[in-house]
Amino acid sequence: MSTEVIEALEEWFMGDDAPLEKFLEEFAKEHKDVFDLTEEEHKHQYMTVYTDFQTKFEKQLEEFLKAKGYTNEDLVEAAKVEHEKDNFGMDIVGVIIATMEYDVFVSMMQDAKERFA
Repeated sequence: MSTEVIEALEEWFMGDDAPLEKFLEEFAKEHKDVFDLTEEEHKHQYMTVYTDFQTKFEKQLEEFLKAKGYTNEDLVEAAKVEHEKDNFGMDIVGVIIATMEYDVFVSMMQDAKERFA
């Protein structure tokens, strides 16, 4: 089952009609103006938006897994199996984990601010 979970996750995250990509783009467009590219210091608001993003991202992931008939435990198990095999599938898990990191999030928001100006 781990291969199926990873393949579904890859499609959700990077497929032609990737619902997650749409979510990320909509979220970035909605919140991009909070971020100031000219300031080195991060504002407190960045963390507020980041926390909101984490909550919504996790909800998107949980809804995706549920719609596909998987649980969070299935995802964790699939990630462990893929990690042990050192397969490409772990890359998608790494990408998703990175997406949840603050620095990556801020970079994504800065990119969105430039792209959707």
